Amino acid sequence: MFNFFILIFIFLENSLVVTFPYNIIALPYLTYLAYKRGKNGIFEVILICIIISKDKNILVELGIVFVIIFVVSYFLSKVLGYEKINIIYYSLIQFIIYGTYLYIKLPYFYLYQGVIMFGGYLLLNYSFIKKLRKNI
Repeated sequence: MFNFFILIFIFLENSLVVTFPYNIIALPYLTYLAYKRGKNGIFEVILICIIISKDKNILVELGIVFVIIFVVSYFLSKVLGYEKINIIYYSLIQFIIYGTYLYIKLPYFYLYQGVIMFGGYLLLNYSFIKKLRKNI
């Protein structure tokens, strides 16, 4: 049920009329999937890519970026674990990979947008870790 609600929130986040694709919910969820489901989470990554690129022709580009984030998060979670102390590392990896993609793809990328992205990734990674620890 939790995963269904997250997918709904990802759909709603990308349905809003904004000009900048933050994907604040999707990227921390990819890290959560990498830790929780491991290699089996790749199917949900593909579903997330399809949800996000519903009206766009960027499915392959987003797929590559999201799979890279998923794979890096998977290997990082095997080494470090998905703990509160490592939130900065996960958020930084998400921001660097996705921020680089946006910087190359979009004609504008301002400092405040990067701060919003990084802060959102920190907040949601923390929320997912709290949820994960609550279930254990």
